[in-house]
This record gives sequence, structure tokens and C-alpha cells, in this order.
Amino acid sequence: MKNNESPEHQSVFRTEAWVQAWIDTWGKDPRIQLIDLGGRKRPLEHVYITKYRLKKILPVNTLCLAGTGFGALSTPRAEYNDINPLIVMAGGTSELIKLLSPLGWQQFVIPDIDTTTSAVLEIEELIRKANWNKHIEKNELAYSIGDISFEDYLKGLGKNTRLAYFNRRERLRKHGSIAFVDYDLQNSQEFFEHLNRFHINRWGTPCYSPTSQAFLQNFAERLTAAGGNVVMQELTVNAETISVLFDVVWGKTRYNFQSGYAENRFPKISLGSIHLGYAVQSALDQQKRYDFMAGNGKHRNYKTDVANSRLPISTWHISRGSLALLRTLIK
Repeated sequence: MKNNESPEHQSVFRTEAWVQAWIDTWGKDPRIQLIDLGGRKRPLEHVYITKYRLKKILPVNTLCLAGTGFGALSTPRAEYNDINPLIVMAGGTSELIKLLSPLGWQQFVIPDIDTTTSAVLEIEELIRKANWNKHIEKNELAYSIGDISFEDYLKGLGKNTRLAYFNRRERLRKHGSIAFVDYDLQNSQEFFEHLNRFHINRWGTPCYSPTSQAFLQNFAERLTAAGGNVVMQELTVNAETISVLFDVVWGKTRYNFQSGYAENRFPKISLGSIHLGYAVQSALDQQKRYDFMAGNGKHRNYKTDVANSRLPISTWHISRGSLALLRTLIK
């Protein structure tokens, strides 16, 4: 993803809104050394170094992109990452190598790269010119719906999927009046309380910590100012909150960040699926992609049923020096 592209093509996780909010929240964390590589106070030109114990034993100085978490620094996941802003800032991969080389790192971790884009070619060129080594730590699939009308999308779904996500709306209506409540940014704390409550009931832990909530509030305000939109929505039946949805809209894409719902509230109705179905329909009616990103559900990967597109993403560990030799020996 190119930093100078329009929002239609730029990942929301490589926006100034995301990265600056991340720097505001974690930039002074004692576990990291934040570095303004370009010296121009531009968020996308920041990296950081943190200490990581390989195999929980060997301490390794690790270089990371600001906006992404790693190791003990657990921050909300950022996907579709790239190094294009660093290359543009430096004036090419060769010049970027000159900036990165003096930093005291042994491995450079770039998570969740969209392998269908030029991001991979740019990183491979960097590795080749510097004579560094790469190790692909993780391969996953990111799921989305796009380039299709809502009517055609419905036609392509399996019977059970169409039933769970769309047709059982009629069954839900029999239980009472359905309404949607959209929260303004100034009321985000109340929304996150509802989201966390549902997550505690389902997973045993809150969805977002107070620190992550502050980060997301900052991010939401910055993204809205840049022309994006944040959806914090409740689905209610007879004024009872039964499901919540946290989505982010940037350019031509609506990203599904989180959701939570009351399990087993009504027989034979998955409230989370119903709410997602409404969100998908809204996105497609507005000619936007709906991006579920990577990750699975609690019991099964529901995204395989509802998505019509899959993107391979991978996390790369670039190593040099003795660590590169060690990785070669332990392959």
C-alpha cells in the first residue's frame, strides 16, 4: 500500500491517524525506544526498538514499525502493513538501508503483510540489497467481501449462511421491535462498556483495556477529521441491547474491528451473525468492501462462509548478524 495513494487503496492501519494515535499512547512506554527515522515528526516515518526473548531465553533487539505491537507490547492488531513510507522518506531502498543499519537491532519484524501487493517486492528488495535474511513466522488468510452488489452476493451464499446472517431477521422481529443505536465519539466509553461486558461473558476477559480504549478514541477522532468514519452501533430488541458492532470506514472499505452479542438469548438465532449481516448489507449498498481481516471465531472460522475474497498475509522476521546465522542453523 502506497502512503501517497488515496484512501481507496490505503490500509487504515497505515494512516497517520492510526500511527499517530499509537505513538501518543505507547510512544513513551519504557519497554520501547521510539525513533523518528526521518526526523520530520511524521508518524509513518517512526520505528521503535524493543527487547524480545527468542524462545523465551535469548534476548533479541527487535525493530518494529510504529503502529504495530510486538512481544510484551500488546497493542490492537494492525494488518496490511508495509514499508513504503520509509522508502519514500529515505529516497529508495538503498538509502533506507543506510538509515536502518546503524540502529542496534538484530531482527526487524513486519507483521501481517498483504502478499498480493507491491509491499512484498519492496521488502524483498530491501533484504536482497542489504544481504539480510528473512524468516516467515506466520501465514494467514484475511477475509473480505467486495466488488459485488448485495443482491448478487446473497445469490452466491450457501443456504445455511443466508439463513443465519439474513433470513432470520424475520424470526428476530417476532420477538419485538428492532432498532439500531449509533454512538457518537463522545459517548465511546459507554459503548466500550457494553462491548467489554459481552466479551467477558463469552471469552472471560474484556475486549479492550482502558489504555486501548484511549488509543481507539484518539484514533477515531483523528480518522474522522481525515474523512473516515467510526461505527459504534448497538442492535436492540424492545430497547434491550442484544448485540454491539465496532467498525471503521476508510475510503472504499469498511473494516470489522470487533463485535459482541448475547449468546442464546433467542432460540435458533445467532445475534452476532444477524448484526454482521446488517453491516455487510449497508457496506455493499454503499459500494464499499467489507473487510473481516484475519482471525477465527471461538468455535469455527465463520469468515469462510460469508467472505467472497481471501488474501494471504504473512509476518516476516528479517534478521542479520549472529541471529541470522542462528536462524540458518536451527531451520
